Amino acid sequence: MRQIARIIIAAILLHGAVSAQQPRWDLSYGSVLERNGVANDAWVRTWLKNSKSPAAEWIAGWRGKPIISSILIEYPAFHAAERTTMWLVRTEHEAFYRDYVEGARYGENEEPISLKIYDDIYKQVTSWQQLAPRSAQELPDQALAGYLGFLSYKGPDGSKQMLLTLDDFVGCLDKECLPGKGTKSGRLMDALLPVLIPDAVRNYKHKTETEIARMTPEQRIDEEIRELDHLTDSADKQDELIRKYRVLDGAKGARRLIELMDAYEPKRLRDPAWKAALIATDIDENSVRLRASPEGWLIIDAVERLAARTRALGRDASNLETTLHSVKGVNFTDEAIRDTLWMLYKIKLSDAELLRFSNYLVKHHPDYPRWSKRYSARDGSKKNEAGVGTLVLIMKEPARHHQAYLAFKRVTSSRPLLEQTIKKRRRSAAGRS
Repeated sequence: MRQIARIIIAAILLHGAVSAQQPRWDLSYGSVLERNGVANDAWVRTWLKNSKSPAAEWIAGWRGKPIISSILIEYPAFHAAERTTMWLVRTEHEAFYRDYVEGARYGENEEPISLKIYDDIYKQVTSWQQLAPRSAQELPDQALAGYLGFLSYKGPDGSKQMLLTLDDFVGCLDKECLPGKGTKSGRLMDALLPVLIPDAVRNYKHKTETEIARMTPEQRIDEEIRELDHLTDSADKQDELIRKYRVLDGAKGARRLIELMDAYEPKRLRDPAWKAALIATDIDENSVRLRASPEGWLIIDAVERLAARTRALGRDASNLETTLHSVKGVNFTDEAIRDTLWMLYKIKLSDAELLRFSNYLVKHHPDYPRWSKRYSARDGSKKNEAGVGTLVLIMKEPARHHQAYLAFKRVTSSRPLLEQTIKKRRRSAAGRS
């Protein structure tokens, strides 16, 4: 009978208009609230009136393959009660996760998930019975009593809506309910964990320095992105270890960076394109100037394409535009060189001269960004309103930068004389003819 039911539902979903695929939940949640006797003045009802759900628009606008089953979760975020909406969708051969946090800067996120992950979540939620909310006396201080959200599912075996309580999200082991000590994750968060924190992130293990040293430049880029995705504490120095070798790679990993940026998917929760752009910036500022090589210019072109696509989608591309401005001209390393020459040698460079000096270094010493590490200092000649000097970065080993500047000055000072000599010779030759 179950197999027959599946065939009938699949036939209905495949028939005609897209709307025939959609689950028909009560997205006002009035029916499930009434069924559970939730008072009209309950906090959750007030919250519903003051927030707007994207779920109805998502469901009506679905243009993918016919939906076999789906799960909808809505609840207030616990720090400011922003409406959080999650929708998991299963088609015959694919599954997707979409979420939206009210007021979020970049709107909704969406990405494919494995059928196994979806099916495991669906199996769990369809087996649940609704929990009873704890009394106010049993809850931690300042915790909201009553129901705190909604879970809806629909599939071949039927459709259901239930209310969520605090225990669905977090289990409080004691009255204090302190994270990491007095808490454990609730059944809903446990079920969603493979989506919210993918297995590759959750089970990521640091590579040894020997392993990192043996990697190709492309592999080191992937490893750094995995490290950036990994949830670590501020004392974790693994990123610095990876960068130690990637800085020496220079632009050798261009192919991989370009692949990652060109594969940009704006709705992915963890799209690596932006991290690839950050790595490109880091190469330009701490390894080798990108505009010094054909490979580097290919990376710059990829950043251009990423910025253009970001703008076309109506998203903020200002960080990418800042990156493009610096890699094509004066970057933070150049600014640090200017501050070093001023603080240590009392040589003051204008913006125009700094750009010319940068162009000189790109041509003759493209690896100059890795000549020296930097330290912070205060420039007393530039004080803020509080009378404190501006914070600047100074090269720890400034001699090469100073010598390069002196060589640059010799070239630029001799150029006008050379040009005059060439002009005189041309006039003399013209007179003889």
